[in-house]
This record gives sequence, C-alpha cells and structure tokens, in this order.
Amino acid sequence: GLDLYLQLTPIFTLVVALLFHHHAGHPSTTPRSAGDWFWSLCIFSPLFGLMHALAHEVYRARVREYCDAKKTSPHWFASHVVSMAHAVVVTVFAIGNIIAFVYAPADVKLGTRFPPDGDVWLMRYPWVSATGELFTAWLLYDIVSVVYAWSTLGSWETIAHHLGFAVAAAVLRGFYFAPWQASVCLAMEASTPFLNIVMLREAFGLEKSDLLIKGSFLCFAFNFFFFRILLLGAATLQVVVHFPEGPWNDNDQKASAYENVCPRVPAWAGLGLVAVLLGAGMLMVIWFRRIVALLLAAAAGSEPSANDEDSLPGSPMHASTPGHQLTREEELALVSV
Repeated sequence: GLDLYLQLTPIFTLVVALLFHHHAGHPSTTPRSAGDWFWSLCIFSPLFGLMHALAHEVYRARVREYCDAKKTSPHWFASHVVSMAHAVVVTVFAIGNIIAFVYAPADVKLGTRFPPDGDVWLMRYPWVSATGELFTAWLLYDIVSVVYAWSTLGSWETIAHHLGFAVAAAVLRGFYFAPWQASVCLAMEASTPFLNIVMLREAFGLEKSDLLIKGSFLCFAFNFFFFRILLLGAATLQVVVHFPEGPWNDNDQKASAYENVCPRVPAWAGLGLVAVLLGAGMLMVIWFRRIVALLLAAAAGSEPSANDEDSLPGSPMHASTPGHQLTREEELALVSV
C-alpha cells in the first residue's frame, strides 16, 4: 500500500496543481464571479471523484490481501489519497495568500469595499477566492464519497464538519470579504497530509512504532498547533480588534466601484465571522489538548486498551488516562477536525 501511495499521490497532486493554476492563474484584478465558483465545482469535484475511482480500482487490483478490513479497504485508501492531493495544493496557495497579506492594513485584510488602486486586495483576492473554490469542490466530492461508501467512510461528524465549512465558504465567497481570515482557515489544511499517513498505517502494513508513523504524527501535531491554534488565534484577534474597520461598516459611505461584483457586507456577516472563528478556536484548543495527551503518553510508553472508554475524547477521565494508540473513534474525530 505504501509503494502505491507514493506513486499515486505525487501524480494526483501535480494534476490538481496544474489544472488549478490554469483555471485560476490568469492575472486579473477583477473579482471572481459566481460563474467562476460554479465552474470550479464542475471541474474539480468530478476530478476528485475520478481520482478516487482510479485509486480504488488500482489498490483493489494490486493489494488484494488487504481489502477486507475497514482501514485497509479500497475506499479508505482512495479517500486519503485524494485528501492528500487537495490538501497539499490548497495549503501551498493559502500560505502564499497569507504571506501576501501579512503587511496589509487591517481594512484590506478584512476586505474593504474601497481598496486603493494597485493594492494587494485587488491583486491577490482572486487567488484567495479561487483557493476557496478548490476547497469547496473537495468538500462536495468528499460528502458524496462518504455517503456512497458509508459503511467504510461514514461519519456524521465528517458530514457536519463539511457542511459547516461549506456554509462558511459560501458566506465569505458570496460577500467577497475577509481574505486574511479565509486564507488562514484554508491553510489549516497543512496538518491534513500528515494525518492521512497516520490514518493509512494499516493499509501501509506499518506499526505505530515505525518511524514514518511517529514522524507523521509529530508533524501533524506541530502543524495543528501552528496553523490551527496560533495562526487562527491571530486571525480571530485581528477581526475583534479591528472590527470597526470591517467592510460591514462601509455601507454608509459612497457606492464602491466594485459593488457589482463585491456586494456590500451586512452586519450579520461580520458578527457571524467572529462567532465562527471563536467557536473554531475553542474546538481546536480542546482537540490540541487531546493531541498533547497522546504525545505525552507515547513519550512515557503508556498505552490504554482500545476498548477503554475513559481514553476517548470528551470522557471526564481521558486526560488522566492518555495513550498514543488512536482508537477508531479518535481517528474519525481527528479526521472531522
């Protein structure tokens, strides 16, 4: 399984990256339209589905002896291969967008309706929007694949996670604002490739003690902390501190030259953005505590039983009985995060 994974993921990732760059890479200061969003979904969601089908059939043909168990099944393998391909491309472009906005004024980071000519908002926001479209296309594909292969991939947590992100993407993309916060949320995918490797341990025929699995989980934990705790916290703080400078307060000013393609942002959208970021931040902190508990337990050499209910997230005792073995429930929950 590992050899096949190393063969398929670079090819899939390269295909997605090249097609995405061609689709969204025409330099322009014109904001992307609803039609662009529609075509992104029409192009990339079927592409992800085709990649899933290809990985599924190749895995089933070449790794027959592993196909019976859930975590070594073709759908499990194919889902994580596609997840890796999308996450790498989304992360790379999202980080580029973050860097472009680092020194931008607060109102530009929040998506002012009155950007100065030549400003980074005009030059970079089409890329932010296109990256969000790619991520939304993956969400659509993954919802369909989870429902289709429910016995293997089914998880109500995953469905809820994807629908929540789709709604948030629709609001940010629909009103065309908060490029900095949108880029940070997209960059949180940086931890996904490493988690995928951990999740495919059994398909790879590896043990928890193998260096690849240990290293991947450590990289997952580091990226989780940096992008989903520190960077998300900074993006949230930026909104709270500079809330009066947000585009939702531009509505009493003169009409914007970009109003036809950049609709005015209602006040509820700004408040909703703050609420979503605060809620996401609290969830990430809760889950990072669990990740730290797993790391500390691994360092101490302890390992609870996979059937020990006290080791599950949310249990009152899980903090005192941590272990580095990820149960099925924990792994599904980590995927939903």
